[in-house]
Amino acid sequence: MKSVSTIVRVALVAGLLSLAVAPVMAQANDMAINKAKEFIGLLSKGDYSGAYARVDSNLGFKATPETFKAYWENLISKAGTFVEFKDATVDTKDGAIVVTQVAKFAKGHVDLKVALDNSMRVSGFQYANHKASTQSSQSQAPASASPQAQPATPTASAPVG
Repeated sequence: MKSVSTIVRVALVAGLLSLAVAPVMAQANDMAINKAKEFIGLLSKGDYSGAYARVDSNLGFKATPETFKAYWENLISKAGTFVEFKDATVDTKDGAIVVTQVAKFAKGHVDLKVALDNSMRVSGFQYANHKASTQSSQSQAPASASPQAQPATPTASAPVG
Protein backbone atom coordinates (compact mmCIF):
# COMPACT_ATOMS: atom_id res chain seq x y z
CA MET A 1 0.00 0.00 0.00
CA LYS A 2 2.87 2.31 0.79
CA SER A 3 4.33 1.88 -2.72
CA VAL A 4 0.98 2.77 -4.31
CA SER A 5 0.75 6.04 -2.36
CA THR A 6 4.34 6.84 -3.31
CA ILE A 7 3.52 6.28 -6.98
CA VAL A 8 0.45 8.51 -6.68
CA ARG A 9 2.51 11.25 -4.99
CA VAL A 10 5.19 11.07 -7.67
CA ALA A 11 2.54 11.27 -10.39
CA LEU A 12 0.93 14.29 -8.73
CA VAL A 13 4.26 16.09 -8.39
CA ALA A 14 5.12 15.32 -12.02
CA GLY A 15 1.74 16.66 -13.12
CA LEU A 16 2.17 19.85 -11.12
CA LEU A 17 5.65 20.37 -12.51
CA SER A 18 4.42 19.96 -16.08
CA LEU A 19 1.74 22.59 -15.42
CA ALA A 20 4.40 24.98 -14.14
CA VAL A 21 6.75 24.35 -17.10
CA ALA A 22 4.13 24.72 -19.89
CA PRO A 23 3.81 28.55 -19.67
CA VAL A 24 7.60 28.92 -19.61
CA MET A 25 7.95 26.76 -22.74
CA ALA A 26 5.21 28.72 -24.52
CA GLN A 27 6.97 31.98 -23.66
CA ALA A 28 10.31 30.60 -24.93
CA ASN A 29 8.64 29.45 -28.17
CA ASP A 30 7.06 32.89 -28.65
CA MET A 31 10.46 34.52 -28.11
CA ALA A 32 12.09 32.19 -30.65
CA ILE A 33 9.36 32.87 -33.22
CA ASN A 34 9.72 36.62 -32.69
CA LYS A 35 13.52 36.42 -33.15
CA ALA A 36 13.07 34.43 -36.37
CA LYS A 37 10.47 36.89 -37.68
CA GLU A 38 12.77 39.80 -36.84
CA PHE A 39 15.62 38.19 -38.78
CA ILE A 40 13.43 37.32 -41.78
CA GLY A 41 11.85 40.79 -41.69
CA LEU A 42 15.26 42.41 -41.94
CA LEU A 43 16.12 40.25 -44.94
CA SER A 44 12.81 41.08 -46.63
CA LYS A 45 13.47 44.81 -46.15
CA GLY A 46 16.96 44.53 -47.60
CA ASP A 47 18.67 45.25 -44.25
CA TYR A 48 21.32 42.55 -44.66
CA SER A 49 23.69 44.24 -42.20
CA GLY A 50 20.90 44.27 -39.60
CA ALA A 51 20.26 40.58 -40.24
CA TYR A 52 23.98 39.86 -40.00
CA ALA A 53 24.09 41.61 -36.62
CA ARG A 54 21.72 38.91 -35.28
CA VAL A 55 23.92 35.92 -36.10
CA ASP A 56 26.10 34.05 -33.65
CA SER A 57 29.86 34.22 -34.00
CA ASN A 58 30.19 30.75 -35.57
CA LEU A 59 27.88 31.65 -38.43
CA GLY A 60 29.31 35.17 -38.51
CA PHE A 61 32.71 33.80 -39.43
CA LYS A 62 31.22 31.99 -42.41
CA ALA A 63 28.68 34.55 -43.69
CA THR A 64 28.60 38.22 -44.53
CA PRO A 65 25.78 40.69 -45.22
CA GLU A 66 26.50 40.12 -48.91
CA THR A 67 25.97 36.38 -48.45
CA PHE A 68 22.55 37.03 -46.95
CA LYS A 69 21.74 39.41 -49.79
CA ALA A 70 22.62 36.81 -52.43
CA TYR A 71 20.67 34.10 -50.60
CA TRP A 72 17.55 36.27 -50.18
CA GLU A 73 17.69 37.49 -53.77
CA ASN A 74 17.90 33.87 -54.93
CA LEU A 75 14.79 33.08 -52.88
CA ILE A 76 12.73 36.00 -54.19
CA SER A 77 13.82 35.31 -57.78
CA LYS A 78 12.05 31.96 -57.44
CA ALA A 79 9.21 32.69 -54.98
CA GLY A 80 8.45 36.32 -55.79
CA THR A 81 8.22 39.11 -53.28
CA PHE A 82 7.62 38.46 -49.60
CA VAL A 83 3.96 39.05 -48.66
CA GLU A 84 3.36 37.99 -45.05
CA PHE A 85 4.08 35.57 -42.24
CA LYS A 86 1.80 32.58 -41.70
CA ASP A 87 2.10 29.77 -39.14
CA ALA A 88 5.29 28.95 -37.25
CA THR A 89 6.48 25.88 -35.37
CA VAL A 90 9.35 25.46 -32.95
CA ASP A 91 11.49 22.35 -32.53
CA THR A 92 14.90 21.57 -31.09
CA LYS A 93 17.63 19.82 -33.00
CA ASP A 94 21.20 19.18 -31.91
CA GLY A 95 20.91 21.76 -29.13
CA ALA A 96 19.51 24.48 -31.38
CA ILE A 97 16.02 25.93 -31.44
CA VAL A 98 14.65 25.62 -34.97
CA VAL A 99 11.78 27.87 -36.00
CA THR A 100 10.01 26.86 -39.19
CA GLN A 101 8.19 29.98 -40.28
CA VAL A 102 5.73 29.55 -43.13
CA ALA A 103 5.79 32.69 -45.25
CA LYS A 104 3.58 33.72 -48.11
CA PHE A 105 5.41 34.95 -51.19
CA ALA A 106 3.90 36.19 -54.44
CA LYS A 107 4.22 32.74 -56.06
CA GLY A 108 3.33 30.56 -53.07
CA HIS A 109 4.25 29.55 -49.55
CA VAL A 110 7.79 28.81 -48.42
CA ASP A 111 9.13 27.22 -45.23
CA LEU A 112 11.83 29.46 -43.81
CA LYS A 113 13.92 27.68 -41.18
CA VAL A 114 15.85 29.80 -38.72
CA ALA A 115 18.08 28.02 -36.21
CA LEU A 116 18.78 29.89 -32.97
CA ASP A 117 21.39 29.14 -30.35
CA ASN A 118 20.57 29.23 -26.63
CA SER A 119 21.32 32.98 -26.63
CA MET A 120 18.66 33.47 -29.34
CA ARG A 121 21.28 34.37 -31.95
CA VAL A 122 20.79 33.09 -35.50
CA SER A 123 22.97 30.04 -36.13
CA GLY A 124 21.46 28.88 -39.41
CA PHE A 125 18.97 29.79 -42.11
CA GLN A 126 17.51 27.90 -45.04
CA TYR A 127 14.35 27.71 -47.07
CA ALA A 128 12.39 24.94 -48.73
CA ASN A 129 9.13 24.34 -50.53
CA HIS A 130 6.28 24.53 -48.05
CA LYS A 131 5.20 21.13 -46.80
CA ALA A 132 1.45 21.67 -46.83
CA SER A 133 -0.83 19.67 -44.60
CA THR A 134 -3.67 17.74 -46.19
CA GLN A 135 -6.12 20.52 -45.30
CA SER A 136 -4.10 23.27 -46.96
CA SER A 137 -2.61 21.54 -49.99
CA GLN A 138 -3.74 24.44 -52.19
CA SER A 139 -1.18 26.65 -50.42
CA GLN A 140 1.74 24.60 -51.76
CA ALA A 141 4.39 26.76 -53.37
CA PRO A 142 5.23 26.04 -57.00
CA ALA A 143 8.10 23.58 -57.26
CA SER A 144 10.29 26.24 -58.80
CA ALA A 145 9.45 28.81 -56.12
CA SER A 146 12.04 27.76 -53.61
CA PRO A 147 14.48 24.91 -54.01
CA GLN A 148 15.97 22.90 -51.17
CA ALA A 149 18.92 25.22 -51.57
CA GLN A 150 21.51 25.70 -48.92
CA PRO A 151 24.21 28.17 -49.81
CA ALA A 152 27.60 26.96 -48.71
CA THR A 153 28.29 29.99 -46.56
CA PRO A 154 25.29 30.75 -44.33
CA THR A 155 24.29 27.20 -43.45
CA ALA A 156 27.52 25.24 -43.62
CA SER A 157 27.63 24.83 -39.85
CA ALA A 158 23.95 25.29 -39.21
CA PRO A 159 22.10 22.54 -37.37
CA VAL A 160 18.98 23.16 -39.43
CA GLY A 161 17.74 20.01 -41.10
